[in-house]
This record gives sequence, C-alpha cells and structure tokens, in this order.
Amino acid sequence: MKTKISLAALALVFVGLSMGCSTTPQTQTATPVNDTAVNVAKTYEQKIEVYSAGDTEYSGFYNNFEYKGTLLNTAIRELLLDKRKTYYQWDESKVAAEKAKDQQELASTTTAFVSFFTPDRENDNLTDKKSIWRIYLDVGGRRYEGKPVRIRGNLAELQSLYPYHTRWNTPYLFHFQVPTTAIETQPSSMTITGPLGTRSVTFKAVK
Repeated sequence: MKTKISLAALALVFVGLSMGCSTTPQTQTATPVNDTAVNVAKTYEQKIEVYSAGDTEYSGFYNNFEYKGTLLNTAIRELLLDKRKTYYQWDESKVAAEKAKDQQELASTTTAFVSFFTPDRENDNLTDKKSIWRIYLDVGGRRYEGKPVRIRGNLAELQSLYPYHTRWNTPYLFHFQVPTTAIETQPSSMTITGPLGTRSVTFKAVK
C-alpha cells in the first residue's frame, strides 16, 4: 500500500514538473512605427504642390515633351530655405545671408524651377542659342520671355527640394525680368512652346 502511494506521489510530482518546465509561446508586440519623418515629408510635398503645375504634349500615344514647374514665390522660397537650413544645419548667420539673397531676387526677378523631359535628347536644348523652344510668363495682361538656366546640382538635393523631379528629367531655372513681389499676388501662366507643341500651366496666387 505504501508503495502505491509513493508511486502515485512521484507521478504527480513528475507531471507538475513537466507542466512547470513547458514553455508558453509569447505573443510578439509590434514595435510602433515612428511616422514623424514620413508625415513631415508628406507635408512638405503638399506645400510644394500648392505652387507647382505640369503638363504633357502628346503625339498620338507618344509624348513629345513634358514638364512640371514650381514658381519660386515668397512662400516657396521660405519653404526651401527652411528645408535646406534643417538638413545642412545652418547657423543663424548663414540663414540670414540666404534669406537676404532670396529677398533681393524676389525684388528683381521671377524664377521658376522646371523639371523637363523630351524623349529625343537633341530636343532638350532649352539653353542653346538655336533652341527650338520659347518660354513665356503671362501675368496681369503682360507677357515676359524667360531665360532658362540648366541646373548642375546634385540629384539627391534636387529631389529633396522638388520631390517630383526624377533622374530622367533635366532640371532648369527659368528667369523672367519682373519682380516676384509685383506679380505673385495674382495667378500667372507659364508657357513652353516650339515645333513639338505648346503647353501652358497656371500658378496660383500667393494668399
């Protein structure tokens, strides 16, 4: 009788130990994703889009050329300055110098950043003396002819400032001889025209 009790007790101990040693699967808790950087990028892109516009000229199913531009008005220049200040970690003196430069340009010239593409690279000749293209800015009943300057800057920086720009497009600055401060409070229309077609886009007025 004693032997049976001892065996039963040992059996219970063994079962208890086995249950104690068994491993219970632990539920993995997902690490929260920090969306701050993503949200900041989206907000910046949305602000750029307010004063940006683009269009494409087609020949049948093929595009002759396409472009998208951003009017570098007061609001956009402040946005670009804040962006560069952040990732270059500029000090206050550098920021002040860049801001003064922007204000000087706003008071003398109107500038647009343009990301331009045409399938035939020979036709991407906006800056050539014999260019097939003409560029105009229409605002307040007046027309101003633009002078294009090709940008040789770093692709990563350009895409950071203008998220729609791609490595397949050519970056330009279009300069028009009219103060930005004189025209930015009304809508303006920019036109690129030539033998391959004509396309115009409208930039919103600064509120």
